Amino acid sequence: MNLPADVRRALGLSGPGRVILTQDENGVLLTTADHALKRIRALAAPFKADGRSVVDELLADRREEASRDGGTDMGAGRD
Repeated sequence: MNLPADVRRALGLSGPGRVILTQDENGVLLTTADHALKRIRALAAPFKADGRSVVDELLADRREEASRDGGTDMGAGRD
């Protein structure tokens, strides 16, 4: 999709870039992918566990469950 130069400048695009078009009842919104990612991170920030990895905690929980069940293969049942 080719955007006019003034629109690209307004979006902060100086070269190839990704944009997202969102349509709702009010019209169409054009946003850069970088701006959308920043917005998602800001929305998720209140749920982030400071200093802890949520992934590491999830894996530790799964390992603990597996050891209680008598198995240690976390990949069991996957193809």
